[in-house]
Amino acid sequence: MKCDAVVEKIKARVAGIDAKGPRKVLGVFQLNIEAADGAHELVVDLKNLKVTDGKVSDADVVINLKDEDFIAIGTKAITVHEAVEQGKVKITGDEALFQALVDAL
Repeated sequence: MKCDAVVEKIKARVAGIDAKGPRKVLGVFQLNIEAADGAHELVVDLKNLKVTDGKVSDADVVINLKDEDFIAIGTKAITVHEAVEQGKVKITGDEALFQALVDAL
């Protein structure tokens, strides 16, 4: 998957969060990334500070996007707001929590 470098950045950032310190975002995010080699699923659990491959049924927010759009967001070539406005990112679930995640980025 082309966006592996962005996924590694996410993993490093989550690993660097102080579990005992105050946190702005507490939620479970399901990322569904459509790539040339198929669909990839990633769980970003900010409650337990884990990032894993796979799928959860109880995600607070589900985010669907294409590999190239994920890369563009991860490298800051486009903002999340722009990607959502352009229909490149589709979310379901807690929109306020998604907004908190975007603001924390």
